[in-house]
Amino acid sequence: MKIGLISDTHNQLPARVFDDFAGVDLIIHAGDIGSQRVLDELKIIAPIKAVYGNMDNHPLTGNLCRTDFLKIEGAFLCITHIVNSPRSFAYELFKMGKKTDIVIFGHTHRAEQVWFNHILFINPGSAVQARDGRGPSVAILTIEEGKAQVNFIFFNKDD
Repeated sequence: MKIGLISDTHNQLPARVFDDFAGVDLIIHAGDIGSQRVLDELKIIAPIKAVYGNMDNHPLTGNLCRTDFLKIEGAFLCITHIVNSPRSFAYELFKMGKKTDIVIFGHTHRAEQVWFNHILFINPGSAVQARDGRGPSVAILTIEEGKAQVNFIFFNKDD
């Protein structure tokens, strides 16, 4: 399964996301969406699973969860917006009794993937305002038979 990962759109959706996500089976938005309009536009590309972030307001906070869980191709995924550290979040998952293979998050506006305690933590960065000097980004997550591969796509803000 091919999944488009996006976060921190803050009510903006770069046009190139439509090309970057062409052919994905699902889109996951990891919060700070900005408005329902962003989700509606993403739904044109593929079905969407989203959580709200700390900058989102009603009605998004009323219609979405803060943290969500799903199983795809044998992999257990957790979607949330804020992960203070992989160590602390892995402990929270343990306390909740949630088996998780992959955590997708946002908030920092920095694209990264980190392994901690056999959990892959993925932040696609911000699609509109990066804070790591590499430019805005999204990611493509491919899951086959429980195995994950992540490809980040960086672009200029003007794209």
